Amino acid sequence: MTTLAIMAAEARIACAWDVLQTVPDPEVPVVSVRDLGLVRHVELFENELEVVVTPTYSGCPATEYIASSIVEALDVAGLGPARERMQRAPAWTTDWNSEESRNKLRN
Repeated sequence: MTTLAIMAAEARIACAWDVLQTVPDPEVPVVSVRDLGLVRHVELFENELEVVVTPTYSGCPATEYIASSIVEALDVAGLGPARERMQRAPAWTTDWNSEESRNKLRN
């Protein structure tokens, strides 16, 4: 991979993180899936973004909705193709909440 291609990939991943900041959690829409700590990684495989997501608990009824919202937001932003991958281990913990998320939830 050339330096230019690496830089383009890094920029696309950075933009993806910015977009994920705008995807609200469906159960607590005052915080984003990123702030809540649901998004674990964003990686680029060939030309496809993969977003690794850990739900708040394994039986979360909003899991499919969150996954489709993430992919849709990235596609709308022109960053697709994108896919999500659920990763249930290690289990999500409130320690993964951002400081901004903690402040919004307190308010």
